Amino acid sequence: MTTYRAGVIGHTGRGNYGHSLDTVYLGMEEIDLVAVADADADGLTEAGERLGVGTAGCYSDYRRMLEQEELDIVSVAPRWLDQKRDMVIAAAASGVRGIFCEKPFARTAAEADAMIAACERAGVKITVSHQGRVNRFSHKMKEMIADGAIGEVEEAHSAGKQDHRGGGQDLMVLGTHSLDMLCFLFGHPRWVQAYIRQDGHDAGPDDARQGDEEIGPIVGDHLQATYGFDEGIVATFSSRRQTVRPGPRPGGLVVHGTEGILLNRDGYLFHCPHPNWSPAFSDPAWKLVLKPNDLGFNTLNAYMVRDLIAAFEEGREPISSGRDARWALEMILGVYTAHRHGRTPLPLADREHPLRDWVSR
Repeated sequence: MTTYRAGVIGHTGRGNYGHSLDTVYLGMEEIDLVAVADADADGLTEAGERLGVGTAGCYSDYRRMLEQEELDIVSVAPRWLDQKRDMVIAAAASGVRGIFCEKPFARTAAEADAMIAACERAGVKITVSHQGRVNRFSHKMKEMIADGAIGEVEEAHSAGKQDHRGGGQDLMVLGTHSLDMLCFLFGHPRWVQAYIRQDGHDAGPDDARQGDEEIGPIVGDHLQATYGFDEGIVATFSSRRQTVRPGPRPGGLVVHGTEGILLNRDGYLFHCPHPNWSPAFSDPAWKLVLKPNDLGFNTLNAYMVRDLIAAFEEGREPISSGRDARWALEMILGVYTAHRHGRTPLPLADREHPLRDWVSR
């Protein structure tokens, strides 16, 4: 078995190590985890112990790690976005073959462009942790749609978690998964239109702020976006700040077709073989397709790492590529552009942040 040398870039207190982008390697026989970098001294010590990396493999500067270690794969693990572009570009230039990057991908389309360009120049494959692309529920939905289980797709509806982060924060941090899934199922959208509210009024310049976790400018505690895909498919994303009560979580995805409905929510996948707009859930026509399997991030991330390895060995794109992640970002930033200027073509012509003048007032 070929063994691949891996390193991890984290930053305790500034995004940490994402959702298991560090520990994923511990259960993989084909990976030799040899190095970790963390600018926080205590965090570095803890990471070295957690990951079984000796003192010689612990670095306070990720650039020095990339210079000193001969790595095949590196995780760019922090959730926060303020350092991600520089980390990815440095990793791409260091001679690694693959990069496993935490979501969200970037703050602006320009940052995403720069990372993708750096990887393409160096011949490096980059995969982004949109784990939905390796989840069996997503693949089953795609298979059923392709097989005509619900006829011709007409529309789809998705939502964020809609907790205390509802609105702009939810759109960026969690909505990236939902929007990426729309692309996985239906391809790339051609346009977006959107409406954003803040405290009950139309969101304006005075409502914009810098988002938590260095995600860049955000606005709104209630937003609704509509996307146009090929074949006349229309999809929506919504997020509203609210207190989550006991019971089913907000969010999920429902796909309506000319001959039926697919519903993915709370880890369950259901199929209704007739196209009534909103059949009662007690309707016996609803059939359970899949139950939750609770694989966890380490298992899903291991799938992604193995796909990344196959991608650079076979010379193909990963199933969750940087280009795919950039499309989710286009959809996110397009919400703000469309709120301000009306229906907006995608990809965006303006590669900088559409709220930059609002937050600089």
